[in-house]
Amino acid sequence: IIWFVGVIAIIGSLLWGGIRFYEIEQSGKNQQLVAKSVQQIDKPEFPVLVNRVLDKKIPDNTSGFGSTVAEIHLVYVELSGLKDKSVEKKINEYIKGVIGVNDVYDGTEDLYMAVSKAAIDENLLSVLSEGTYFGHGAAGAINQVVSINLNVKNGELVQFKDLFRAGYQEKINQLANSWFSTQDYASSFEGVKDDQCFYFSGNYLYLCFSEHEVAPGSQGIVTVPIKLDDIRGIISRNGPLAYVL
Repeated sequence: IIWFVGVIAIIGSLLWGGIRFYEIEQSGKNQQLVAKSVQQIDKPEFPVLVNRVLDKKIPDNTSGFGSTVAEIHLVYVELSGLKDKSVEKKINEYIKGVIGVNDVYDGTEDLYMAVSKAAIDENLLSVLSEGTYFGHGAAGAINQVVSINLNVKNGELVQFKDLFRAGYQEKINQLANSWFSTQDYASSFEGVKDDQCFYFSGNYLYLCFSEHEVAPGSQGIVTVPIKLDDIRGIISRNGPLAYVL
C-alpha cells in the first residue's frame, strides 16, 4: 500500500508540473502577443526633416544676355518617418511643388532657394524658404520668400486664415499697420490675405512679404512681427496656434 501511494504521489507531481509548465508557457506567449500588439498600436512616430538639393544648369539663348547658362539651385526639405506613407508622399510632393523642384525651366532665369526655417511643432510642419529670382535681361534679381505649413497627420495645407476666428483681418491689419508706421519707408501694405505667408517662433507670429510686395525694393524681404499676446482673442481654439497659448 505504501508503495502504491508513493507511485500515485509521483504521478500526481509529474502531472501538476506538466500542467504548471504549460500554463507558464502559454502565459509567456500571451504576454508576447499583448506586447507586440501594444507596440503596433502605440509605437510613436518620429518624423524627421531631410535636406535635399536640386542643381540644374540649362543652356540660355536669351538675346543680348551675357551668360550662356541658367542656374537653378534649390535647397528644400522632405519629411521622413511617417507611418502613413501616402500622407508622407502627399506632403513631400506639395513641398516640391511650392519650391519649384518639378517645374520645367527654359534657361531664361536663375533661381536660388534655401530653407531658412524648418520645424515640426505638435502636428504642424512649418517651412520657410527664401531666395532670389532673376529673369535674364531684367534690371536685377528679386528677393522672394515662401512659407509652407502642413498638418503632418493628414497632409492638409494650413492656411493663414486657419489660425484664427472669423473676422480676424481687422485686428491683424491694425497691428501690421502700427508696425509699418514705425519704419522709415513708405509701405504699400493693404491687408493680409487668407493665404498670407507666415511662420511663428517663440512668442511671435511673423508675416512675411517678398521684395516689392509691401515696401520699396531696397527693403528686400519684409518680416512683420506680431506678439501672440496681442492676438489671443482672435486665435481659433481648434487651430494650430491654440496649443501655444
